[in-house]
Formats: sequence, structure tokens, C-alpha cells
Amino acid sequence: MKPGHNKPRKALSFHRAQGDKTFSLRLPELTQGSWNTPSYSDLKARELLFCLFIAVLSILVLSCDLPHQPGPMPSELVETEFEAGLNIMGVLRADGQAGTSFININRALTTEEIYNETIENFAPEVDYVKVTSLRGGTEFLFLAPEDTTGWGYYRDSTLSVGVNEVYHLEIQAPGFPTLTGSTQIPLKPQVVSDSVSVEEGQVSFQIRHFGSAHEYQLFLIFAETVLEKVIKPSAETVIDVDWRFASDIGTPVLLQLTALDVNLTRYGNSPISFIPNTYHPDGSTVTGGYGCFGSVAVSYYPL
Repeated sequence: MKPGHNKPRKALSFHRAQGDKTFSLRLPELTQGSWNTPSYSDLKARELLFCLFIAVLSILVLSCDLPHQPGPMPSELVETEFEAGLNIMGVLRADGQAGTSFININRALTTEEIYNETIENFAPEVDYVKVTSLRGGTEFLFLAPEDTTGWGYYRDSTLSVGVNEVYHLEIQAPGFPTLTGSTQIPLKPQVVSDSVSVEEGQVSFQIRHFGSAHEYQLFLIFAETVLEKVIKPSAETVIDVDWRFASDIGTPVLLQLTALDVNLTRYGNSPISFIPNTYHPDGSTVTGGYGCFGSVAVSYYPL
């Protein structure tokens, strides 16, 4: 979806009602419910104080952002045209299995199309989806499944992704620009030997951090449920994890560690809004279109 823009904020102003030079004000006394008419000099003093209060309030409102305001707004409205393009989510998985990587392909939509089109019209016709390993030059063609249950998804059943390799994506579809992207597969995450401790309601362990991983998604798998935790690495080479959980869900049987590349990390942490007529920052990691082409490396540790 093409980003839009906010309208410029109008300046706030205050206008004092014009009237006679003398005001006929009647201020209530707080005793016995009677009324008392102030003198002319009292009225002029109150008028002067009121004008001074309004002037100070106007300066404060115009010169600073209130807590509910988003901050400085654009001073002009920039018109941009919608650019048609493919909108994808592609993930290469280094998990020791062939055929688990996928590319999901749709087309970018205008705001009107989001509300008016049916879901069957989102996926365009595609000439080819090609992933190339830059290390060996091997090409893999991702194909759509024969049945309709995998709507928009393309896979290659022969591709077994290698860690630390670089892969290039190219998609051609009639009527759309050629979409390209690249990703470097992270190294597989490792648990430090003898660091795992499983107690009632808690699992503790250490992750050996490599720079190719920009974020970790951890999954603690029980007999009937799965818990998820996100770890954002720092400069440390070893990450300590103390994972507490409700003891009544049982004992975990498997720990899955998933390391994300820079593309998926950037795209997943980009602020995404679908409010019409507002600015939508583009967190895309591809060229010639929209979306993300990234990769993960997965490790499993029985507990």
C-alpha cells in the first residue's frame, strides 16, 4: 500500500468577543444565593486579567506540544501517486529440512481496493519465482501448489537452505515491475553446553550469540501448549535467559531457537498502520515492489 500523508495542522488561535466598553456582569455570591453587581473599576480589572490570561494561554498552546499531540507536523501536503507493485513475504528457513522455505505473493492495493476487492483478486498471475544461491549459482524455481489451499504461496521442494549463504530473489509478473531482494542466512543459534536448567515453573539457559542474528524468537514447547519469547541481542557474546511460566501447564519437552536475519528483524519492527489518509512508513526490504525477503536459522533442543 502506498504511503499517504497527514494534512498540515492548523494553527490554534483565540478571539475575544467584541462588545460594549463596559460589561454588565453579575457574579453570584456564595452566600444566601443573592446577586451582587461589581463596580466599574472591578470590571475593568477583571477584564484586563482575563485578556492577559488568554494571551498567555495562546502563547503556551502555540509554542509547545501537548501530551496528546504527536509532535511537529508537516508544513505542506506532498501529493504522491500510487505505484503498482507486488507485495511479498518470503522466508528462507535453514532448519535441516528441504521444502520448508516459502514465498507468499500478493499485489499492492489502494485504500479503495482493500475495502472493495475480494480476497481472490489479491494474488496476481506470476511468470516465475526464482531464488539463486550466490555461492554455487544454483537456481531454484518456486511453484504454486496444484490445489487452492496454498493460496498465494510458492515453494521449492528441493531447496535445503545453507547457513551463512547469500540468496537472491527475482519475481516476474505481467504488468508489474520485476521484484528483487537478497538475504544472508544467519548462523544457527546455539545453547551453551551445560547451561540448561529445568525447574518447576522455570527454564534457564544461555545462548551463544553470533552477529548474523539480529533477533531471536524462542519457543518453549509443552505437551499441550507453546510459549513464545523474543530476545533482542546486545553486544554480549552470551545471552542469559531465565524463562518463567505457570507451573500448572506442565514440564516443557522441547526448546526451539530461531535466529532472524536483518531483513526480517527490520520489517517485523517497522511501525505498520492501516489508518486511511495517514502516513504509512515503508519498511520494505525488496526493490521493485513491497514487502520482505528474509531468512531464519532454526535449532531444536530436547529438554
